[in-house]
Amino acid sequence: MYFCGNIEIIMLKNTFANLGIFGKLLMLFFVFFLFSIIGLSVITVAFGNTNDIQILKINQLILSVFTLLLPPIVCGYFWYKNPWQAYSLHKFPSGKMIFLSILLIFSISPFINLLVHINEQMVLPDFLSSLEEQFIAMEKQALELTERMLDVNTFGGLIFTLLVMAVMPAVSEELFCRGALQNIFAEKINKHIAVWIVAIIFSLIHLQMYGFLPRMVLGALLGYLLVWSGSLWLPIIVHFVNNATVVLASYFGKESATMEAIENIGKAETWGYGIVSAVVSGVIIWWILRTKSRETL
Repeated sequence: MYFCGNIEIIMLKNTFANLGIFGKLLMLFFVFFLFSIIGLSVITVAFGNTNDIQILKINQLILSVFTLLLPPIVCGYFWYKNPWQAYSLHKFPSGKMIFLSILLIFSISPFINLLVHINEQMVLPDFLSSLEEQFIAMEKQALELTERMLDVNTFGGLIFTLLVMAVMPAVSEELFCRGALQNIFAEKINKHIAVWIVAIIFSLIHLQMYGFLPRMVLGALLGYLLVWSGSLWLPIIVHFVNNATVVLASYFGKESATMEAIENIGKAETWGYGIVSAVVSGVIIWWILRTKSRETL
């Protein structure tokens, strides 16, 4: 009985392993919706409908596990003989690559702020005014929730917020987007096209249209870090540093308005900093590519 069960599992895995792009996408999103329902059910049963910010953070953590972490793990088990290697988790980037990539995420920040400013100027045609109002309402709601989550006054609260807003998003979003999705597309199409397709999906799943452009560029940057390093750990680390910086700046710079100052560099009258940021970031990218070529010799 046990032997027959193993044979069936092997045959099932062989079937799923031979799925094409659309087959794997359908399977991934089917598992995503299935686990989303399970995750929402767990939250409803455990906590019900509440506005308590600590419970909302726990809910966010649970939902991230069910919607973004578990689906690529389950699918990877059926798609690959070695999911750890298929998702590029078997290799750790060099210290120099990590340093340059972290330097890049800081240097590109004003340019990202410039893209935020450009994206915020978006105006839809009159016949889409109701849709535009919905987008604005969603942006406002997301901003209010983010501000509430960042509003912590204790060290324990800071650590928990880092877990919810930095550690979990970095691991789960990168495993789902760069680990699973980018890998699916890169199997059959050009890696550059794969990076940008996943960057668009990455931005769309955040459901914030007035942050679509900067988030897409950040998604592409994370995708290229995977391509350049061959390690998913690099975009995970950079994603964590990016999110953790926001959390830490909010916590330690609450009284000095540090957060607001950081977010405004590169916007409006300081747009020149955004251009300089893009140029400096281009130099760092060149440095990363040079490092990559030397490490592969």
